[in-house]
Amino acid sequence: MGMAYLLSILASTLIALTLTPALCALLLANRRLPSTETWLERKVHQFYRPALKFSIRRPQVVLGVALAGFVASMIILPGLGKVFLPEFQDRSLVNAIILLPGESLDATDQAALAVMDALKNDQRFDAIAFRSGFAQGDPDVAGVNFGELDVQISEEGGKDREKTVEVLRKEFEKLPGVATNIGGFISHRMDEILSGVRSAIAVKIYGSELEQLRTIGKQVQSAMSGIPGIVDLQLEPQVPVKQIQIQFDRDAAARYGLTVGELAETIETGLNGKAVSQVLEKQQTFNLVVWLQDSSRNNLDVIGNLLVDTPNGQKIPLSQVAKVDYGTGPSTINRENVSRLIVVSANVARKDLGSVIKDVRDRVKQIQLPGGYYVQFGGQFQAQEQATQTLIIAGAVAIAVISVLIYFAVKSIPATVMIMINLPLALIGGVISVALGGGIISVASMVGFITLFGVATRNGLLLVDNYNNRLAEGIALKQVIVDGSMERLVAILLTALSSALGMVPLVIGSGAGKEILQPLAVVVLGGLVTSTALTLLVLPALYSLFGKFLVPKKTTQVQEIDVTQGSVV
Repeated sequence: MGMAYLLSILASTLIALTLTPALCALLLANRRLPSTETWLERKVHQFYRPALKFSIRRPQVVLGVALAGFVASMIILPGLGKVFLPEFQDRSLVNAIILLPGESLDATDQAALAVMDALKNDQRFDAIAFRSGFAQGDPDVAGVNFGELDVQISEEGGKDREKTVEVLRKEFEKLPGVATNIGGFISHRMDEILSGVRSAIAVKIYGSELEQLRTIGKQVQSAMSGIPGIVDLQLEPQVPVKQIQIQFDRDAAARYGLTVGELAETIETGLNGKAVSQVLEKQQTFNLVVWLQDSSRNNLDVIGNLLVDTPNGQKIPLSQVAKVDYGTGPSTINRENVSRLIVVSANVARKDLGSVIKDVRDRVKQIQLPGGYYVQFGGQFQAQEQATQTLIIAGAVAIAVISVLIYFAVKSIPATVMIMINLPLALIGGVISVALGGGIISVASMVGFITLFGVATRNGLLLVDNYNNRLAEGIALKQVIVDGSMERLVAILLTALSSALGMVPLVIGSGAGKEILQPLAVVVLGGLVTSTALTLLVLPALYSLFGKFLVPKKTTQVQEIDVTQGSVV
């Protein structure tokens, strides 16, 4: 979008400097232009003239109203909700189902089938499919206790998508001992890239002891459970599970001339399998894998009686050099930044992400953490904070560059300041439009503000440059304000209207495809309305009130020239 906007601006600038003058020379040079105004221009001038006169007579009132609007927008701004990106309205949902570690694939399938059976006659859903189990080499590593339920929302369900998702969430809540995560395909993938977790909020707890991590994780989960807007809350299922544990007797192995590596290789072949050759069948090759039968891999006696080759050619049972027994161990151990961690994840519904994160941080801060343990927050809000910082810096640089370019155009610091007053005037409409449109600021909205600043300064430049040219001719200030404003009225309205009309298709309606561009268009459209309206009143009021400070120095030089001698300026 940014590249398209920049290229279109460059193309239009090139056309304005080359093609437009050429067409004017061909089509307008030998023609008499109409000297009378169109009926629309007359109506616009009739409507604007009384307002302009009031602005000149009562500049304090006009400036007071503009200042009050700016202060009101600054009061509203901190209360607006904050999100990284608007919620995507795609109809394809990818819903994760997570059972406790150790549950079988059949149990995972039964949980999904229960939800599918409950929703199969609901007209709000077009299609439901379930995927569980993962093949060897699959990049999505997960156990058989994990599955994904793909749901396609119908047109009827899309009319009230929020309610449809709530119905789906309630069906998942009926499954005991099952953690779920509801979201769209795009949002899930973005969350995974941002935090490694398929959730908008990821509270990561770091430490050394797994048991202590699980204890802290339960405390964090309990603290977050009562926060309004939190949904799909779950603690990462790191629980002790029953395992076959093999402990090597290093002294006994040394007596037989065996190393721990050799013993581990034998056990790995028996339990995990080892490809020893390949078989060609129907022009396809398959690995020939050697390992124990499924029933034997869970039998302590069979494992203990595995024969191990010694260096002298003797075969001894594994039980002579290792202890084989049942025990308990962690289902999984996750690490990040060279530290063990456990994650408490959640999504947000019916509330903005920024306010929910504030409540989460406040509650988590109240938990006393042992030494060596710490908490980090990840997810969409972290990306939102980083993007906000970047856009603020980029916006400040853009404003500085705009100011320099305007100064080169008008050659006057006071005039530059007058033009830059359009920025807070544009901010008023942008903030109010966001507040009326849902009260949520996203990264797209902030990009809209930066775009708006560039468009808004153009109107001020048209008006101030006209004032300066007339003042340089020695015309009285009041006459300059009236004639300059009336002359530039149509040009300012057309430039603002052309930009605003381009945003109308994005503002109207909703649905998939407009989620990112619509907040940007709302900001630009609202900001252009207030910026254009206030510019046509505020700038004349400022020149009327502070005219003696704004008159260019060259105006005095022009007035001192004796025009009777034919001097040329």
